[in-house]
Amino acid sequence: MMTNVELRGTARAQVPARLIDLSVGGALLGLDLALEVGAIHDFALTIEGATVWVQAEVRRCAPAPAPGGGHQVAVEFIGIDPGDQKLLERYLEKRK
Repeated sequence: MMTNVELRGTARAQVPARLIDLSVGGALLGLDLALEVGAIHDFALTIEGATVWVQAEVRRCAPAPAPGGGHQVAVEFIGIDPGDQKLLERYLEKRK
């Protein structure tokens, strides 16, 4: 067994999320776990059968107001492919 060894790193995992709100600039998610404000994560959104990958920064994380626990996490999109951006814009325009 090794002693006096320190390990640091970032774990990546897929976690279930519920989409509460979506805009061109970001999203509000319902998660079972908290995310650190300022952290940057990759998210996959399925929009009309197509997977759209976005890179987003966590702007706010708070306990969910509804019973059942979890957290509401607000993210700001900071990276998205231009073609995926157009798909997201078209989807949101149709929902108005």
